[in-house]
Amino acid sequence: MNRPVTRATFLSGLLGLGAIAVAPDAYATCNTNAVRNADAEQFVQRSAAEALAALGNSNIAQRETQFRTLMTRFADTRRIGLFVLGRYRGALEQDTALRTEWLSTFQEFAIATYQNQFASFNGARIEVNCSEEQTATTVVVDSTVRPRGGDPMRVQWKVLRSQAGWKATDVAVGADGVWLSQLQQRLFMRQLDTQFNGDLRLLVADVRQRTTTLRRTTVARS
Repeated sequence: MNRPVTRATFLSGLLGLGAIAVAPDAYATCNTNAVRNADAEQFVQRSAAEALAALGNSNIAQRETQFRTLMTRFADTRRIGLFVLGRYRGALEQDTALRTEWLSTFQEFAIATYQNQFASFNGARIEVNCSEEQTATTVVVDSTVRPRGGDPMRVQWKVLRSQAGWKATDVAVGADGVWLSQLQQRLFMRQLDTQFNGDLRLLVADVRQRTTTLRRTTVARS
């Protein structure tokens, strides 16, 4: 059974690290003077719509496979996984085995987190409003997600263009534009600073446990 989708539950679920304080949602007006990128807008519209459609599959195994395929194609989890470690990512340059372990662990965590939260968006629609080119390769796409049984939410997608095509590197929910990768970075670094004494392997173990919990929760709600 789907639960009502609020911005607070959406953000908290995406982070997978407990509740966070959020401001009331509102909608900003698109910058009419901005340089838009139709290709980036189409990428977000198509990819998000496919992900939302996949959530309607009643077969749990098929739904997970479809969503994993879409997430791997849509999001640059490798880039995000390195970014969220902040100053601690330097340790991965000296330990290739740990680097591989962390990137694999973070990818699984990201997929499980998004699948868990987006399950509440079964039947939702996404409407791309506009976009703004920040650099020659980076575009922010502004959209509205309209859940069934929940209030519309403004969602911004930061996408990066490379030779391999477009990839999403961050998402912001709400008019205040809090980018989740930056928030995730602060929370991971807080854990490493105060809880794990800088030991990335302890963070890996913690993230794996959270991933298992998220998957169990998703299946239980199906």
